[in-house]
Amino acid sequence: MKNNQVKNDSSTQSADLNQNEDQQYKEYGSRWATVGGFLIINIVYNTVIGAFNPINSQVSKIYDINPVVVSMNTLASNLLYLPMAFIASFMMQKIGMRITIWVSCAIMIAALWIRLLINNNYYSVLAAHILLGIGLPMNQNMINSIPSIWFRVEVRQKIFLLCLLGSFLGLILSNILPGLWLNGYDIDKDALNSYREGRNKLYQIMSIEAYIGTPLALIGCILFQNKPPTPPSKEAAKEKQPFLPQVKSVLSNKDYLLLFMSFGLFQGCNQGANVVLSYILTPYGYGSEVTTYCNNIVIIAGVIGMMRGGRMFRNNPNYKKHLMVSCIVCMIGFGVAIPVLPVNNQTLLILPYALIGILSFHPMPLFINLSSEVAYPADPSISGGLLQGSAQLMSFISGEVYSAIMINETEERAIVIYIIQIICLGVAFLLLFPLTVQLKRTEAQGPDQQPLQNQVEEQNQQKKRENKRF
Repeated sequence: MKNNQVKNDSSTQSADLNQNEDQQYKEYGSRWATVGGFLIINIVYNTVIGAFNPINSQVSKIYDINPVVVSMNTLASNLLYLPMAFIASFMMQKIGMRITIWVSCAIMIAALWIRLLINNNYYSVLAAHILLGIGLPMNQNMINSIPSIWFRVEVRQKIFLLCLLGSFLGLILSNILPGLWLNGYDIDKDALNSYREGRNKLYQIMSIEAYIGTPLALIGCILFQNKPPTPPSKEAAKEKQPFLPQVKSVLSNKDYLLLFMSFGLFQGCNQGANVVLSYILTPYGYGSEVTTYCNNIVIIAGVIGMMRGGRMFRNNPNYKKHLMVSCIVCMIGFGVAIPVLPVNNQTLLILPYALIGILSFHPMPLFINLSSEVAYPADPSISGGLLQGSAQLMSFISGEVYSAIMINETEERAIVIYIIQIICLGVAFLLLFPLTVQLKRTEAQGPDQQPLQNQVEEQNQQKKRENKRF
């Protein structure tokens, strides 16, 4: 009798603890408004910042600008990302996420309207894209922070992928709009008319993005909230160190530095090759519509691969294995592209670019999530932001090198670029070998909350079964 009373008292205490846990750590309905606002801003920002990628070659000829300078429309943001990532993370911690994203949107809106001067002075566009590069980390650094600040541990990966999906949708739109607008445009014929038609079409693209992007950015700002009244989990509630000690601890972490270099080479070189894709395809007789076609194959295959890869990772959560396989498959994709390009068959182009796409996006969330694990208790905006900065910096370096190589657009130079790509991916693969996977952030959550999570999931499943009966 006495033992039963002790057990009952213990059960009551456990229930009280769980109830207090729920009261202290909870999710708020406003989290979905914040996610929605961020998605709107993320889609618009990535759409406008990559608007010139599929038409770089045509823009260079229409305005008689060096290809290296034209590539800077995208590469300026790559160069500025790493130093601005420090500033963005500092702003997020000192003045909050909401004001930080307002500043980012104000910069974007200003850049959208400056770009309308494209036919008065082409370099106004370059100035606008430098502004966009300054504002980009102020929203992209939040991809890893929003799930941590607003959501429980068990759903963070899904929310992270949802936030990342906004970036990919923006990339798809940035490829579709210019390609559609210039579809059927004969640049050689327009050369006889001083490229008047091409200049009008580019101005129209800038106008569409300014008139649509401005109100959408304002809507996103209205929806976006700073943080919930109480944190969603014990790990999220942990008090962080001051900003500079966090940065110092991240940059002195050997495993983080290996991730930093590997991700920079993997993701950065892939982005650099994407920037010059129009230059690569031109010597083989392909126009802007084929560049758009190949870019979208990579992105769509990448989104499919990321979603499928996410399910595979949940079944087999081995970070190193997934990252290494991705490096190998992307190397194979660029290797296959070398003999396929000269065939001059648009349908056959699906093979190499689908291979590149299927596993070029899947590692992104794994790299970023793993960086927050090994760098914990540093804030996710610091670990994730600096990691993305490494990719952006390498994208700038590789993009500028590739643009310089492709000043003379020849088939031989295009092949050289893909050989360099394979080498860079091989180095990224080798850097993963000495990496020690440390799940510090998961361990900090503590095993005591896991039974509660399982209990809640079991109760939800039981309710669904009972509802089906009735």
